[in-house]
Amino acid sequence: MFNTNPILLSQLLGDVEAGKIQLPDFQRGWVWDNDRIRGLLASISRGFPIGAVMTLSAGGDIKFKPRLIEGVDGTRAQSANYFLLDGQQRLTTLFQALRYPEAVRTTDSKRKKTERWYYIDMVKALDPLVDREDAIVSVPKNKIETTDFGRVEKLNLSTPQQEYAQHLIPSEFLMNPMHWMLGYLDYWKTLSDSHPEGDALSFYTRFQSEVLDHFKDYMLPVINLGDQTPKEAVCTVFEKVNTGGIPLNVFELATASFAADAEHFSLRDDWDARKKRMQDASGVLQGVDGDQFLQTLTLLKTQEDRRNALQSGVAENQAPTVACKRKNILDLHLNDYLHWADRVEQGFIDAAKFLKTEYVFGRRNLPYNTQLVPLSALHVELGDELHPADAREKLGKWYWTGVFGEMYGGTIETQFALDLVEVANFIRGGSSPRLLTEASFLPERLITLKSRTSAAYKGVMAIQMKKGARDWISNVPLTIANFDEEHIDIHHVFPVAWCNKPEQRIPPRLYDSIINKTPIDAKTNRIIGGNAPSSYLPRINRALPDGNPDALEQVLSSHWFDITHLRNDDFATSFISRGAALMTLIGQAMGKDLGTGEAVFRSELGMPSLIEEYLDDEAEPDELAEGDYADVIVEAA
Repeated sequence: MFNTNPILLSQLLGDVEAGKIQLPDFQRGWVWDNDRIRGLLASISRGFPIGAVMTLSAGGDIKFKPRLIEGVDGTRAQSANYFLLDGQQRLTTLFQALRYPEAVRTTDSKRKKTERWYYIDMVKALDPLVDREDAIVSVPKNKIETTDFGRVEKLNLSTPQQEYAQHLIPSEFLMNPMHWMLGYLDYWKTLSDSHPEGDALSFYTRFQSEVLDHFKDYMLPVINLGDQTPKEAVCTVFEKVNTGGIPLNVFELATASFAADAEHFSLRDDWDARKKRMQDASGVLQGVDGDQFLQTLTLLKTQEDRRNALQSGVAENQAPTVACKRKNILDLHLNDYLHWADRVEQGFIDAAKFLKTEYVFGRRNLPYNTQLVPLSALHVELGDELHPADAREKLGKWYWTGVFGEMYGGTIETQFALDLVEVANFIRGGSSPRLLTEASFLPERLITLKSRTSAAYKGVMAIQMKKGARDWISNVPLTIANFDEEHIDIHHVFPVAWCNKPEQRIPPRLYDSIINKTPIDAKTNRIIGGNAPSSYLPRINRALPDGNPDALEQVLSSHWFDITHLRNDDFATSFISRGAALMTLIGQAMGKDLGTGEAVFRSELGMPSLIEEYLDDEAEPDELAEGDYADVIVEAA
């Protein structure tokens, strides 16, 4: 499938100039900065290795749209024999520095685009005490280096005589120095007394043997993939070896492949337009990328292929499988894309509308970006079949089971295929998908949910809002409008500062759990501050609209907090009762009886038996002094 050969740098650059080596169109242009170019030239001048180059033989099943390496004269180039997969930056830099008759396009230390000429200071290069990189000189396009904002000329190399006088050989002569050498020796012929070594010829001869010969004889190892190499292998190999440029993903490879199928079609341009329309339709779709779009399209295409095969009499075990792995995506043709793309785009928009009804409003509260793939495919597959309430309820059970079962965080292409087939069948009256029967949610997981980036964490917040969580100041249900306008975020109800007080000593693993957090607006959070609930609740009550004496209790119960527990600063009882309420909520969303988990909370935290014993033997609940529960919790934990 591949072979490795050392090839002279001069031959490689010649093949680049002739167009025999070109870039596949998915390789985007990128310019090395000035310091990296100097470092590369310094390495070659000493014969140091700079890494291997990888190419792919043209003419096989993989058809890429070719693109010349930057700086190559397109009018003289022939068709590509090889595609350059790895080494673009090095070969582009070397071509422009050593063969290109113009200044090298690069960037300065501030990443500002510039054009510079490169030279080797012959005297410094032969000085063993000088770092070779310091012997590589670059100057602006006009070949005049200045200081003091252009007022003082520091170095002028605008004529060959000035180059000779300062022993600075241009980089474009390093591989073929004859012409410049003759001018240099002629210049110093009558000035031998002032030459650093007295004799220009002996000096130049030494420079040639110690520096120039490294350029002339330099060889690069070239790994060439044969023309029978499959697309999947090209994609895999490229991801492993390409560390300097933009990583190749399956979308980039499909872009190049489609470009070869149709001269005037650009997958990237088409996707950019679709992505904008999708993002304009819903903030939930802000994170969708081209790979996900192709995954969804491939699911639907392979399902259609399987159906057609079965209808034609092919046995089930012989029919194509429904899949969206890399290999399946790379088997797509442009016609497949054009056939499905509009429907897939609408499928994503419809999926976003469904998520809005589930109170998933935007990218930051979307549990799994990956789950959009099967959700969108299901909307394309089922269409109007999703309109009945029963169908939407089944879809919701599948969705939330995936979220709380945390099923979409790893390698999930196989799960996508199962979802499309099994969930569609379920909604059409068939048996439950495996995901619904196999996934579960344990109360122990609820205790450990602390990170706002966790899918299940975001899910808990969303179902609270869906089930009627209200704004703490206005006492109106949270919606997409006030979620954004009021800067709703997740905050502690028993504040961290209060929990950390010596008289409380509540462990972080408890107070940082989602059981002690809820969606709260910015104004309310400022009122809460680091105060005890008994202290901040009266202030919140005063901020609520007049005329409803039960407003505060109504707000708190809509977040599944008992007002009595909060007024008593009773963290322990509040933690257990709210955890049980959230377990019930999650079970309802998943369509499962998960239980309340109360017994698990007690036994897992070490609180229950101790508290119950304390209550039974020592005092009634209302006789406990402030902080007693916390002492018991800490002692047990």
